[in-house]
Amino acid sequence: MNAAQYTYEAMWSEEERTFIARVTEFPSLAARGDSRGSSLRSLRRVVDAVVKDLAKSGEEIPEPSNGNKRGKK
Repeated sequence: MNAAQYTYEAMWSEEERTFIARVTEFPSLAARGDSRGSSLRSLRRVVDAVVKDLAKSGEEIPEPSNGNKRGKK
């Protein structure tokens, strides 16, 4: 399972004065950072932890919405 296969975006929030990254397949997750890259790196770490936790507990793991299958590169 590879967190990099999910669909990410990061945008500047004028209101919060920070970059906010989100991931399409996990709409409740977000991460903030001083740069677009730092917010995306933070969110990928969170997604990686969530995917591992879901796998460990036997829960369903969302498929990447971009059509990629986990485990393929």
